[in-house]
Amino acid sequence: MTLPELARAWVEQHSKSDCDRDDNFFAMMDYESELRGEDPDRAIDLIVAILEIETNPALLSLLAAGPLEDVISMETIDRIEREAHASDRFRDLLGGVWYYRASDELRARLDALVGENRR
Repeated sequence: MTLPELARAWVEQHSKSDCDRDDNFFAMMDYESELRGEDPDRAIDLIVAILEIETNPALLSLLAAGPLEDVISMETIDRIEREAHASDRFRDLLGGVWYYRASDELRARLDALVGENRR
């Protein structure tokens, strides 16, 4: 699937109620997990692609507290900073990330990005 197709699939699967979820939902979750471990840069690409097509606050909260929160690390913070400086929406999305368990350095860098956008 192309990145835009994956983004639409993520939105579609996460828009369903729990009782309407099927194997595709769990396949998407497995894929997200694989990306975080094997290709975190592509995981961020997917997050950015989702952010380009989605405006629903509930889904954006899921995106922040799930895929984005899970991909943030010292290995990805440079990319996270670039995306946040390039996009107000991405920076706003960071406000939904809980990072209190992060290292002091990572927490300081995220604090600098999130500023007053903390939810």
